Formats: sequence, C-alpha cells, structure tokens
Amino acid sequence: MELQQLRYFVAVAETENVARAAERLHISQSPLSRQIRQLEDHIGLQLFERIKQRVRLTPAGREFLHEARDLLLQAERVEERARQVGKGEACSLSIGYCEGVIHNGRLPAALRRFRSAHPRVSLKLAAMRSGEQIDALERSVIDIAFVYNLPKPTETLTSRLLASEPFVIAMADDHPLAGKAAISPSDLDGMPWIALPKAINPAARERFLSACASCGFTPDIQFEVAQVSTTLGLVSARLGVAIMQASMQRMSPPGVVFKPMDWLPLVVDIHLLWRARAQTAGVRHFMRALEETSEEGVAAAA
Repeated sequence: MELQQLRYFVAVAETENVARAAERLHISQSPLSRQIRQLEDHIGLQLFERIKQRVRLTPAGREFLHEARDLLLQAERVEERARQVGKGEACSLSIGYCEGVIHNGRLPAALRRFRSAHPRVSLKLAAMRSGEQIDALERSVIDIAFVYNLPKPTETLTSRLLASEPFVIAMADDHPLAGKAAISPSDLDGMPWIALPKAINPAARERFLSACASCGFTPDIQFEVAQVSTTLGLVSARLGVAIMQASMQRMSPPGVVFKPMDWLPLVVDIHLLWRARAQTAGVRHFMRALEETSEEGVAAAA
C-alpha cells in the first residue's frame, strides 16, 4: 500500500465522484480507478459502492477513511520534520562548558543569537570540568565543548582558541592592600590564599606555583575551594586572596575588589572543541552565531 494510493482514495471519498477527484488530482480517470481497485485488492475490502456516476463509501470504507487521513497527516509531519532537521531548524545541540566561560561573555552572547535565529533547536547545556567535557565529546554525549585545558591533538577532535584572559587578584574591600593602585609581587609574599583544590587539577596548581615563584613570592594556600561563588565569599570574609580570570570582575560581588596582576606570566586560555566529523546543522549554526558575536565585538572595539 502506497501513500499515493491513500491520497487517491481520500480524494474520491471526499468528492464521491471519480471524475471530480481525477480533476482535483490532475490525472485521468482511468489510472485513478485502477489505483482504487488495486488498493481494495491489497487490503481485501470493498471501500466504495458504485452507483451510476457516483461512488459512496461502504461502512468499511468510512472506517478506512478515518485511518487514511490520520496516516497521511502523520506522513506530512514526518516530511516536515525531516526538512526542518535538514535545515538545522529542528535538531538537538548539547554544549558543555566550564563555569568561567559564562563570565567571559562569548558563550551567553552566542547562545542569545543562536536561540533567536533557531528557536526550534532543542538546546542542552552541561557545566563540566575540562577533562569531563573532552571525555563527553569523544563519547558523543555533547556536541561542543568550552574548555580550559587543550587536549593533545587527535584525529577526532578539532579545536580553536576562543579567548585568552589575564589573571586578576580578588581581595576584601577592606583588605590592607585594597587601597593600593598597583599590587606588586612582594606585597603578596606570605599572604594567605584561597585556591582551587590541587586534586581537581594538579597541573594547574603547579603552573600557578611556578608562575608565582618566577615573580619572587610564594602563596600561602590555606583554603581549597572548587566553587567560584564560595571562593568570593571567603575572600570577602578576609580569609585570604585568590586569583581569577579577569572576566570574573563582571560578577561584582559585594565586599570584594579586584586588582590587576599584569606582571604574572600566566593567562587563562579558553578553547572551543568539537568533533571534526560531526558537523551537524546545529553545530554549524552555533559556530556561525559564535563567529558573529566575535565580529560584533571587533566592530564595537573599532
């Protein structure tokens, strides 16, 4: 049984006249009558009663008409859904990100533009650490990743450097150093610090300590905290100072000030990752939205 036969059947049932149905379908009467007979033979039912120039549905035909209309409607939905998916208008997109990427501003701006242009895309966001994102990307759990740590080059993953940010130091607004216009490395020697737990990212801890040593001071890490909001809370309580990527200043938490550390040989690199052979319509559209937000930023700066 073919969908075209069902369309022919519905047209004849609605007009109760083969000639008018043929005119509506833009075919001749003979092939239309032949298709109806083939449909009846296929399902083993008489669908029409032939009365001179008219045809009327049998009881079985009336029941079949109801099911045929439902089936044709479903077929139209399937076709429309396929067209939308092909255009990237009705698909899914899963994005992983590190918390700091949100404060950088590029991801929220791209999401706003993407959602406005493609409202039918099923969008999923997952906050993960860099290593978790890379694993999820390779297992096709997510489609795009915003990470700090760039993995070793592979044949399956493609990367792009999205942004590089300097570090700033966060301290309580009544800290003894808060009134200084510029903080020097010697000011921080022996100062209590709040840092990301070493167990979470040993390499990042080592890079931080090495950078501090190269500047001539050693941070006294007294508290280890994973969450940025908790870190800022401890900073405002004068339990220590902490370094953060510069875009964190946008949070403007009460009781905390930020000072530049231009002399610190350390930056935060944010990388974009995606599977090289998984360029779905959703991924392509999001990448375009991300590029457009970058272009807007360049235009605004100019």
